[in-house]
Amino acid sequence: STVLISSCSNDDSENGTNVILPKTINYIYSNEPGDNDLSTIVYNGNKIVSTTYSGGDKEVYTYTGSVITKIEDIAKEGNISSRNEFTYENGKLKIDLLTEISKEKTYISKNVYTHNANGTISFITYSVDPATKTEEKSSEGVLTYLNGNLINKTETYSGNTYNKTYEYDSKNSPRKNILGFNLLVDFDTSASINNVTKSTNVYKYGENTTTSVL
Repeated sequence: STVLISSCSNDDSENGTNVILPKTINYIYSNEPGDNDLSTIVYNGNKIVSTTYSGGDKEVYTYTGSVITKIEDIAKEGNISSRNEFTYENGKLKIDLLTEISKEKTYISKNVYTHNANGTISFITYSVDPATKTEEKSSEGVLTYLNGNLINKTETYSGNTYNKTYEYDSKNSPRKNILGFNLLVDFDTSASINNVTKSTNVYKYGENTTTSVL
């Protein structure tokens, strides 16, 4: 898959330097053209306010100071379909609480991150009961970064292992200069400073292994 940035962008000044903030991002998938999408982005300075997709869905961002503390996904019908709430510790992401809302049921999952001395980030994922708030561990894993890019994610759950490896180009990610985005580790590689050119997924369950390359 390929991500292209349109030529329409903002040139904002921050501390005397030019910061490029794209107003639109074109998502073009060579293998799945039906998934192609165009997003339109609104900013307040170098803070992102919202992203609206051509399909009608919208993301709305909330900051506390200089960090993103909430992202709400709003369906084209106007209802909130999901909400990420972020908590930080010592300037790094500690908790990502995801609430997914459907007409039938509400799902809540909680990622707790530990930033290790060797630069990797360990995480434990819990499923949370919406009524009782009881937490049950569902998976754990490790994120590996190189030069600001997520290059590997390994996750284990129910005895199965999921490993995802990413390759990048040398061009700046369209989100590189958005305030606070670099702290959103494991958020679909959005925190990476370059663009994904290839991802390899290896899924091991029992004696079986499935590999897919995108």
